[in-house]
Amino acid sequence: MACGRQSGNCNGGSCEGAEQDLFSCSSSSCSDGRKQNKPTENKRLCSKCKEKETQVKANQTESVCGACLHASILAKFKGAVNSHGMILPTDKVLVAFSGGPASRVALEFVKEIQSKAQRDSDASRDSVLHVFHVGVAFVDESTALLVDSHEACQLIEEIKFIVSGKANPGEQTHIVPIESIWSDSADCKEKLLDLLASVHDTTGKEDLLGYLRMQVLQKVAVEHGYNKLVLGLCTSRIATHVVASTVKGQGYSLPADVQYVDARWKVPVVLPLRDCVVKELAMLCHLNRAAGRLFSRRLCQRLLDRTSV
Repeated sequence: MACGRQSGNCNGGSCEGAEQDLFSCSSSSCSDGRKQNKPTENKRLCSKCKEKETQVKANQTESVCGACLHASILAKFKGAVNSHGMILPTDKVLVAFSGGPASRVALEFVKEIQSKAQRDSDASRDSVLHVFHVGVAFVDESTALLVDSHEACQLIEEIKFIVSGKANPGEQTHIVPIESIWSDSADCKEKLLDLLASVHDTTGKEDLLGYLRMQVLQKVAVEHGYNKLVLGLCTSRIATHVVASTVKGQGYSLPADVQYVDARWKVPVVLPLRDCVVKELAMLCHLNRAAGRLFSRRLCQRLLDRTSV
């Protein structure tokens, strides 16, 4: 590799041993191979712990390892939970699970906080500390998305497998079809399909499904005595919602939609992942080798060749 100058230990315009070096010689220190290799090694190390090899960029600028990425997202999660009183020791919390990276991370972190609270309670001698209870709810939208029965059964089994791997003793898992909103009717599937057929644009159908999904989650929470509903909405998804709501002229209710705790519902909705981006959550699932597939159930992905924001 050409040196560009003839001084110091450079001979004939080239550095001795430069074929093995990654950087061109720019000073008399080029003869010390150890000094040249050190920046390359430091560049590969995590910017936080300075020990492990870099695996991903966090906060879009920091090169960190998997353990530090986990710690960074968990710190944001705990900060939101503690600052806004999202989960209290006496609560009964229902985690809405979709199979995507955000809901997986939300469920994992809720279980992590619960496990720590249980250990603190077991170690307490003077008084008994309360530990909040956790349940998981999955809304099956197979009927609305026109999924065949075999694929729907496969999906349900995979969801059960994923959730059971994170389950604690005494935890309940609720898998409910979206058409169960009409629980008092025998032809609930037909009612759902007729309702969706009455809406002609895909955006309207997505909004309708989102409303029905929330109603089903609220129904499950009320029937089983939960007093908090955890959603895995992250910054990326909220940004999409802000743009979509602005375009649709729904700006009046937008501030309440994106707050940490939405008390407009009978069972308050909390968003502990509000400060996290979906790219980091997906990378965390990948590094943790999350079991099963990452699901995406958007209606437009089944009806259109290309999706909008």
